[in-house]
Amino acid sequence: MTHEEFLATIRDTVAGPLDSALGDALRAVKLVYGVGKLGTRGTTVFDAWVNGHPGAVDVVEIAAIAEESPLQLAGTVVHELAHVLAGHPAGHGPGWKDMARFLGLSRPQAAGQSYQDSDLDTHILAVVTTARLDDGKPKFAGAVTSGIRMSTPPGPRPCTAGIGTRGGTSRGPGSGRLRKWTCGCRTPVARVAADAWDVTCNRCQQVFTKVGP
Repeated sequence: MTHEEFLATIRDTVAGPLDSALGDALRAVKLVYGVGKLGTRGTTVFDAWVNGHPGAVDVVEIAAIAEESPLQLAGTVVHELAHVLAGHPAGHGPGWKDMARFLGLSRPQAAGQSYQDSDLDTHILAVVTTARLDDGKPKFAGAVTSGIRMSTPPGPRPCTAGIGTRGGTSRGPGSGRLRKWTCGCRTPVARVAADAWDVTCNRCQQVFTKVGP
């Protein structure tokens, strides 16, 4: 299995149990394995790719330069996909953390997370433990070296300042404000930038209900 195939498998595993709208949204994302940027494990660029879906979709890059292990790569995929569902206004706040937990990352952290097996849901961990990456590994991973020349192209910026959602209009009316929704789980809170959200939790099998702004 190549790195690209591994990342796609993690994404498909996360998206599989979800409501069709959410699963389709994750599968529509342009997910790439690239060199990355020193100090960054992953980057989400909002509304940056047109591929036949209504409107532009997000681009998620998983960085080879920060690669530590398949577990870390999988955790980073879930981390970035949570940004996709939470939207730009969420940042690394409660809305993003809710989405990360919803997707299977039990202990989401903004940066520098030391991933443990217990951090990922069992269906994601099963992919990590059985996958065999046979296409090699980045020689420069984990290294800070002057031999790597990084450049920042013009255009969309990473998830901490991504374009397309700050104004609260490009993802639909009112998208800049997160609403609180609950299901039947022990910690049943999700924050989504939508007044209508017809989604069933893949854990408790209950439909989310909006309970506040």
